[in-house]
Amino acid sequence: AHGLACRILDLLEKDACPLNEPGTLSKSNTLWAPDGQCTLRMLHYPPMDAATAKELITPDENGKIHWRAGPHTDWDTVTLLFQRPGQEGLECCSNPHDSDKTNAARWTPVDPVDGGVAINIGDMLARWSDGRLYSNLHRVRMPTVEECSPPSSRYSIAFFAQSDKATVIRSKDSEPMTAGEYILSRVRSNFETTSD
Repeated sequence: AHGLACRILDLLEKDACPLNEPGTLSKSNTLWAPDGQCTLRMLHYPPMDAATAKELITPDENGKIHWRAGPHTDWDTVTLLFQRPGQEGLECCSNPHDSDKTNAARWTPVDPVDGGVAINIGDMLARWSDGRLYSNLHRVRMPTVEECSPPSSRYSIAFFAQSDKATVIRSKDSEPMTAGEYILSRVRSNFETTSD
């Protein structure tokens, strides 16, 4: 996964980050380094019966439904998602910052393909590219009633290519900051409170 992520970063770099020296992105994502931040995550969504699924996908009094993973973008440079065929649920949407709003609310299934890998651009690379690339807004929906007959788990493996903590993210439109500072700022943003 790491080698594939580095190859993808090399392919994107020339157009996405023209100020970088060639290879900057891929060299910034080392494995097993003291300040390395790449992460491999095994994801398991437990099985549920059809009645529970129906209840969770039926809108409540406020029109809200439940998600296995709510809409979000990843914080890294790129994410590689390995999914198992027959275990659907991943959906992608246009980034809300995209100037083309024609598909802003349209969610598209990203169904598993045998031998395929789903690739998401992350927020770190979007910043590094001065907005030439947008991070993918994505979510994992609840299983349908049909997918719960019989109940089965959903498994996937995500590789998050996050630049090493000491790597400086330089772009024309943003202040330089290290990748470690960037990830810490994203973690802190999850705990910010708003005043009423």
